[in-house]
Amino acid sequence: MHITRIESFGIDELFTALRRVTLHERPWSLPYARADLTLLESFSPDALAPAQRYVKRAELVKIGRLAAALAEHRVDLYGLRGFVRFWTADGPPEGMDILPPVVECSREPAGPCGKLINDGMHRVYSARAARRPITVVYVAGVPDETPYYAFPNPAGWDGVEEIEEISEEYAKKHYRLEPHRSLYRDFNTAFRNATGFRSRTVEA
Repeated sequence: MHITRIESFGIDELFTALRRVTLHERPWSLPYARADLTLLESFSPDALAPAQRYVKRAELVKIGRLAAALAEHRVDLYGLRGFVRFWTADGPPEGMDILPPVVECSREPAGPCGKLINDGMHRVYSARAARRPITVVYVAGVPDETPYYAFPNPAGWDGVEEIEEISEEYAKKHYRLEPHRSLYRDFNTAFRNATGFRSRTVEA
């Protein structure tokens, strides 16, 4: 992967954009608008709870390539203090944004507030495999009516498997409700191709 251009944005700009993120096809619903946002630097991946039941091996390879390409521009993919916008020769002309993994306070019945991985599962998994810390955005105070759309993986990291492909029958997560997309945080409503670029470049 060759990155032709890069722009960097600070923590304040990251948080301002996150507060504009809406739910899928619900532009009036802003789950992070009044939430408490904190940047947790050099955080242990072991202290984060996965919701996802899998990671794709091909996407882990892409994560490595993206990390190497960003490093050429002195950007640490695992230590973002804000977000970056980058361009590649075959990418979209408006560029692609990548932000730190987003972790939410997930209050399950009769349990403490867990740090549930919302976005950035493959990066967190890669950091954990490499036994290195990672910087994440921690979100607390999301309205009760808009929780993250899936429960924590009951087996934790032991319940995450590396796979090649996903079949239609594969249960990716333990969903809170159906249709679960109604609670999906659409990061593309506040960032450029923050999720759409994954099909071309990387599953973040």
